[in-house]
Amino acid sequence: MGLALVVVASVGQGIISGCKPSSAEPTKEPGPPSAVQVIQPKRGPIMRNVTLPGEVKPYQQATLYAKVAGYLKTITVDKGDRVNEGDPIADIEVPEMLADLARYKAEVEVAELDFKRLSESQKKSPDLVVPQTVDNAKGKLDVAKANQERTETLLSFAKITAPFSGIITRRMVDPGAFIPAATSGSAAQNAAIVTLSDFNRVRVQVAVPELETSLIATDQPVKVSVDGLPGRIFDGKITRFSYTLDEATKTMLAEIELPNPKLEIRPGMYATVRIGIERKEDAILVPAEALVVERAGAFVFTIMDNKARKTPVKTGFSDGTNVEIVSGVKPEQPVILVGKRVLSDGQAVKAMEGK
Repeated sequence: MGLALVVVASVGQGIISGCKPSSAEPTKEPGPPSAVQVIQPKRGPIMRNVTLPGEVKPYQQATLYAKVAGYLKTITVDKGDRVNEGDPIADIEVPEMLADLARYKAEVEVAELDFKRLSESQKKSPDLVVPQTVDNAKGKLDVAKANQERTETLLSFAKITAPFSGIITRRMVDPGAFIPAATSGSAAQNAAIVTLSDFNRVRVQVAVPELETSLIATDQPVKVSVDGLPGRIFDGKITRFSYTLDEATKTMLAEIELPNPKLEIRPGMYATVRIGIERKEDAILVPAEALVVERAGAFVFTIMDNKARKTPVKTGFSDGTNVEIVSGVKPEQPVILVGKRVLSDGQAVKAMEGK
């Protein structure tokens, strides 16, 4: 009986001690409101851009081949040399054609004498000289002249000249090399002499994806940057485009011409091309720093009762600086410039007018 009382007393003491008020934790005082910059949405134009890879091509380029076969007598240019239109580049030695030209000249002289004698004889004695004989002599003269002119024309191709002004970018042969004639069917590789490029203006070629092709038009604004010239931006416009899509890649070729007076932009460079595809003139715009994008969607922070309120929005065009707000925020409703700050819905804030 005495043991039972002790147990009950102990339990009673525990119950009584449990009823005692514990030492209360100190309550946290709300901190001062965070200072935030706010800005008023504005109306204005905005451009939707697409950024695509491109490649720099010379404005015009030609690989010069030999029309006649022979040995390379002289070549006056090398890689990197500037030439003007009509400047001599190479001279091919063709002794066989020189011999043919001498023969045809002699044949022309003989045919002229025969035709002249027969013509005079027919005038003096028309009954003795048959008209057909005179006609045959005239035909022989014409054939001899045609052979002479053809040989002179081919000989002119033995002297290679620049078809336009530019820079020699490749030289394939040296003096003494045998140069075969390039046929119309296929130009032999060893018939090539030099490659001439004109890149005082360059063509930046870009493949436009199928979804954007219907929106491409001439004179659309373009910004071009190249890896070889970091920090440089070149402004241009769409100069031309092919209208048709490549069957394999389903892309459309577009070109941008850029002036290149200092030859800084080199053919073969890779370029990044930013094309202004669509433009809206009267859109509601907020700075990109005011927009927060999460997996659930995009939103901005507005201010209500001195507290930040998370407001979902539907966005449209973005040019990297401003973002179009299609719905969710009214033009007169200020938004917070979040930037890299972390805000939470309902956080106390103190508004400061942004720039």
